[in-house]
Amino acid sequence: MSEYAVAEVWSPAESLHAWDPPSESILTVRRCRPTAPAVVLGSRQDESLIDLRAIGQTGMGLVRRKSGGGLVLVDDTLAIWVDVWIPHRLGTVTVDVRASMDLVGRAWATVLGAADDNLAGRLEVHAGGVTHGAWAELVCFAGLGPGEVLLDGRKLVGMSQRRSRDWSRVQCQVHTVDSVAFPIDLLSTAVRPDIAGPAAIAWLPRVTVESAVGALPAALLAG
Repeated sequence: MSEYAVAEVWSPAESLHAWDPPSESILTVRRCRPTAPAVVLGSRQDESLIDLRAIGQTGMGLVRRKSGGGLVLVDDTLAIWVDVWIPHRLGTVTVDVRASMDLVGRAWATVLGAADDNLAGRLEVHAGGVTHGAWAELVCFAGLGPGEVLLDGRKLVGMSQRRSRDWSRVQCQVHTVDSVAFPIDLLSTAVRPDIAGPAAIAWLPRVTVESAVGALPAALLAG
């Protein structure tokens, strides 16, 4: 890889999630900034999971992404959302889903560690498979998938992937305030697991994550 592009896009969450590959077939890191908070369903999830009345009262949007995984709340004041577009013409890491996720996760761990010396030894890239369970299959940040990054054993960088013949698109989110995996009161009561809620998630100050995002393209190229 010898070229990359960066972009920052302000738009409604539905537009940001649309499949819209970069015009040039080069590695692209796109900072996605939703103009309003929204609840995002995974590609295989149904609106019946959501308490539509509750979400209506919040004024949030409800959209579906094309990548798999669980529910995510996107809110530019709570978390940083980054899409990494990898053209398949570059080969190597785009041979399979896991390789692409591992590349992006390792890059995140590298740039976050460089952004804050206090993170040394505390970041881990998940090398196992997808975790299963009532909460893990419902909410993105309640589970783990290959390549996702943990801080002190808690999920920090959540990722999902969508692929075509030409591109891999890895969608990433990092929380920048102390938050929950997902607001339980927005879930339909019928689907709320009858067990303890998901474990607390990790977060980092926005200035740290912003610094890491700026260094992410070079780390991806270094691969």
